[in-house]
Amino acid sequence: MAKTDTQVICKNIFKSGKNIKATFTRLWIELINQFEKNKSTGSKT
Repeated sequence: MAKTDTQVICKNIFKSGKNIKATFTRLWIELINQFEKNKSTGSKT
């Protein structure tokens, strides 16, 4: 079985209360980009 590289993708962005909308949008973009990257390489998410 191959070892996979894991990343923490769950973050509490609401703790600070600062610039929540921009942070939320940026994290969604990162998640979508990660999904698209995995999809293009044939990896299953």
